Amino acid sequence: MKGSAIGLVVVGSGLLAVTATSLTGNPAVSGKANSVANRTAPGSVPARYERLFNAWGNECDAITPSILAAQLKQESGFNPKAKSPVGAMGIAQFMPGTWKNSGFDGNKDGKKDVWDPEDAIPSAAKYMCSVSRDVKDVPGDKTRLALAGYNAGPRAVQKYRGIPPYKETENYVSTIMASAAKMGQAVGGQSNVAVEAVNYASAQIGKDYVWGGNGDADGGFDCSGLTKAAYAQAGVTLPRVASAQYTHLDNDGSLVEKSDLRIGDLVFFSKKKQAGKATPADIDHVGIYIGRGHFLNAPRTGAKVRIEKIWWGTYMGAGRVYPKSTKTKEV
Repeated sequence: MKGSAIGLVVVGSGLLAVTATSLTGNPAVSGKANSVANRTAPGSVPARYERLFNAWGNECDAITPSILAAQLKQESGFNPKAKSPVGAMGIAQFMPGTWKNSGFDGNKDGKKDVWDPEDAIPSAAKYMCSVSRDVKDVPGDKTRLALAGYNAGPRAVQKYRGIPPYKETENYVSTIMASAAKMGQAVGGQSNVAVEAVNYASAQIGKDYVWGGNGDADGGFDCSGLTKAAYAQAGVTLPRVASAQYTHLDNDGSLVEKSDLRIGDLVFFSKKKQAGKATPADIDHVGIYIGRGHFLNAPRTGAKVRIEKIWWGTYMGAGRVYPKSTKTKEV
């Protein structure tokens, strides 16, 4: 890691990664974190390293292949011969002391070579997992905390009980998260817009709930601000509030039954549901479904964007967002 004495490191969160099986039919999720994508997208990393990122990017819940790849892209630009002014070495930019303690013989040739990606990429994954364990008692998103620990050191994360207030570290984390969202690939037949929307929303985990928030100047989201921003990232425009989003999908013929829920579907709720009085106009909350009864949610003032079990007691229905907001086809 550049400019740090600690060495190398790395997303993990309450986020539930989608398995290959889950992307078709009724979705299912594993305990793995971060993103709907669990492989790097073709062409997003040098072909000679694709196998390594996909093999080692599932080493623990704090990383995915796209997170590991985005981190090493940030560290060295995928240059196995890179050396920083402070002495960080190789594709993963390990400091000498860190490599001595954490280097791993990934290709089992009998030596640990910091300049060999076959060793350095597996070592980066393992070191990331080690840092994640060091900060496991700090509340927040596993991946963001691990990335922060990689850049600023685990002790700094422990001291501040979260991402340290260092501009370099904050930029490091946000840059890698954004880059990873573009480098991941779904492993099934889910629509591209759903994948992009879930990846975007996943990257917002840990951000503050802000009433009326769209994630721009205020930096946070409310429920419909999150869903609108996520699908805007995928090129689809949605109305601003939850009830309007439901009506929009209803008019478009895109409402779906609970038994047909898929990853990326919008799920809607109304507090009046409990009294049996709710109508579509009473819908007051929306989130993004990610499988097995869980959804990405910006819940309320004082809380943060997170994953929760669906509030079945106030559940009103769901709708599927299609490219260009039409129901013509999934791509």
